[in-house]
Amino acid sequence: MKKIFLASLIILLSFNQASYADTPSEALEIVINQLITIASDKSITDESKKTNLSKIISTEIDFEAASQRVVSKPWNNASEQQKHQFKEQFLIVMVNTYFALLKEYSDEKVLFINEELKRENYAIVDTELVSGSKKIPVRFRMIKNNEHWKVYDFIPEGISLISTYRTNYSSILKNQGIDALLEEMKKIESEKKGITNT
Repeated sequence: MKKIFLASLIILLSFNQASYADTPSEALEIVINQLITIASDKSITDESKKTNLSKIISTEIDFEAASQRVVSKPWNNASEQQKHQFKEQFLIVMVNTYFALLKEYSDEKVLFINEELKRENYAIVDTELVSGSKKIPVRFRMIKNNEHWKVYDFIPEGISLISTYRTNYSSILKNQGIDALLEEMKKIESEKKGITNT
């Protein structure tokens, strides 16, 4: 499972400086070799990698589109402050999750298989992560925002990240609301860092 989500991370990182690309596939491909080099560079400290990862994810994932799909219907009734807080907390979740996966990169390669435009501002890019003799399919759902292609969902081996988080969060959203979810997300991330909320 870690290899599967590592595939998503490797290609996700490839979006840095991709604003000059004309197509979704080009946005993925332009700097992939550069970012794979960074992922495998042992001279870069963990702190630097995490900082760079946070910057890339925050700018190259469409967090408005992703958050709206994760929260689903309750998003429509959430205040602007709640939406902002969720996007901030979801960023922390994503960074911490993929920082751990980034450390496991070991010379995997990515093949770009197919690109399908879905209306003017939506696209699907199918890729494969090649790890030894194994090929892992990873599909990316992308949205064009201000002439820049961004990811809003990635689907390794048919497992949608958006659907996974929506399932994980649905119970507390339904029974306790978005404020309770935000507190739970903060609590989980604090516990990971060994911090007890007061």
